[in-house]
Amino acid sequence: MNTAATPGAPASMIRITFLSNDAKVVSAAAGGNLLRISLREQGGIPFKCGGGLCGTCKCLVETGIEHTDAIKPKEKKHLTEAEMAQGYRMACQTFVSGDIAVSWQPRDAGK
Repeated sequence: MNTAATPGAPASMIRITFLSNDAKVVSAAAGGNLLRISLREQGGIPFKCGGGLCGTCKCLVETGIEHTDAIKPKEKKHLTEAEMAQGYRMACQTFVSGDIAVSWQPRDAGK
């Protein structure tokens, strides 16, 4: 018996658009971690540590910021107040409950 969902109720699915990866659109279960979804679906968000230590997975939630959870203390170590106000998040720390579109700077940009 599947106890992960309410019997008879379909799992709530959301759409994530990875704008910096040719606007690739994927479906995922609501409540998932943005970086894990990107890894599983080949969304392309850059990362190194996956645990909030390095800041590599910094991304901009361009639409749907209201569908993300609260900013975590680890994010505040890598993001300025202005960036957070603009919608920047760290993908490894962000859980998504509804449709979003996200972009990021390629790792080799400006180098």
